[in-house]
Amino acid sequence: MNLEAKNLEYVYPGGKRALKRISLSFQPGMTGLLGPNGAGKTTLMKLLCAGLMPEKGAVLVNGEPLAKKEKELKKNLGYLPQSFGLYEELTVWQFLDYMAVLKQLPDREKAISQALAETHLTEKKKNRIRTLSGGQRQRVGIAQALLGNPGLLIFDEPTVGLDPEERVYFRNLLAGKAKTSILILSTHIIEDVQAVCDRLLVMNHGEILYDGTAEELEGEAECDSLEQAYLWLQKGEEARQ
Repeated sequence: MNLEAKNLEYVYPGGKRALKRISLSFQPGMTGLLGPNGAGKTTLMKLLCAGLMPEKGAVLVNGEPLAKKEKELKKNLGYLPQSFGLYEELTVWQFLDYMAVLKQLPDREKAISQALAETHLTEKKKNRIRTLSGGQRQRVGIAQALLGNPGLLIFDEPTVGLDPEERVYFRNLLAGKAKTSILILSTHIIEDVQAVCDRLLVMNHGEILYDGTAEELEGEAECDSLEQAYLWLQKGEEARQ
């Protein structure tokens, strides 16, 4: 799959301009998305998966407008927004089965079993979601995104609420998925981006401040760490405002 954004702009009803002429192209691989709250990251991700429609510009899927490809895209999409609603009274299996039906997966039982195994939830499959811990609920959210091994995976803060060992496990799991899928990871955990992302995007005020590798940014900033380079980039952007 090839996913492309061309001159995307988006203005919210209150008049806030969330994106300003964003042009990007994505192929299989893992892209880390960094930026402060309000930078436009969530808006960009929603536009890429047809959760919002652009004011101007276009999203292209394999070279064709999203309007023609929306149904196909959503069947091949795994999406975990930052605030993800779970049906409290359903069991983990029932919830994932519901999501598999929405995705029209041909072999729901196989897809669910694989997602449960990957997220270490097999033993919890009969538990009602309301009985799960915060970390386990987050893993259910990750599991539903992984159902069916989609070609486009978009995660907004997926490791929030996970302990350090779980966070390392899941960032490595996602890196493995990115070998064959487009994977976009928005996070405030710079260590996760540095550890597993092939590409780094930094956003602020609805614009792309940087598009390259973490190592290249460190070199430009003449810093020893991505965290220092990220702060250097932000300070430079603030000085231009």
